[in-house]
Amino acid sequence: MTRVVFITDSTSDLPAKLVEQHDIRVVPTFVHFGQDSLVDDGSESVRQEFYTRLATSPIMPTTAAPSLGMALEAVQQALADGDHVFILTAAADLSSIHNVLRMAIEQTEPDRVSLIDSQQLSMGLGWLVVYAAEMAAAGESVDVIKAAVLDARERTEVWAALDTMQFLRRSGRVGWAAAMIGEVLKIKPVVNLHNSVVTSAARVRTSQRAFNTLVGLGHAAAPLERLAVLHTNNPDGVQRLKAAVASIVPEIDVPVVDVTPVIGVHVGPNGLGLGVIRKSS
Repeated sequence: MTRVVFITDSTSDLPAKLVEQHDIRVVPTFVHFGQDSLVDDGSESVRQEFYTRLATSPIMPTTAAPSLGMALEAVQQALADGDHVFILTAAADLSSIHNVLRMAIEQTEPDRVSLIDSQQLSMGLGWLVVYAAEMAAAGESVDVIKAAVLDARERTEVWAALDTMQFLRRSGRVGWAAAMIGEVLKIKPVVNLHNSVVTSAARVRTSQRAFNTLVGLGHAAAPLERLAVLHTNNPDGVQRLKAAVASIVPEIDVPVVDVTPVIGVHVGPNGLGLGVIRKSS
């Protein structure tokens, strides 16, 4: 059986248990507060430090993809450990991570590597990696896995209820957000990410309405194959959210994920979200 090794980046937000279970190699990303850098290695301590600093720092942090050298080292090690390397990255339209991995692959053995743009972030990406790894463990071929991931990608979505428009506007990554005056109007936006495109799912005035909207979107998306609840340093809110959506997939253990700093820079603290893969019709 072909030994397939999986690589992703830290924006995948994969819980440590799933990373270990499937031997997934996670390439870290970076957040810079001026000259000071945080390496997002997936640890809870780094994420807690980031959100604490985000709330108090006068400096707007910036993000950075892994270096080409780091990406190259990860690919070379994976090639040494397996017959084929399968790489899924953050949405190429939203991050340079995909391009860095592509350049690394070109310096190795491209015929032994499959690179896929997940068109997602957070557990939208994470679930696709797990989906592919489970298929590999079941003995499926690389071609079958690739086709299945592309199919699942169309059924994958992330919703996020943000506490403020401030960070999304300042990031400049979403054109319509930059044009909105949501911060002045105290709008609580609910956004959707699907196929690399961030759209506005709702604009409400209170956190409770944003919460209710998010719960409604989760229930409306059912039936689901996968579900994760997400937050940006909002532990109380995410437990409420988990309870509110538990009935959608009562047979599945729903992971709770504190979102990577690289995404937190753009969405801000106190957010809540859902990462899903719908069941195929």
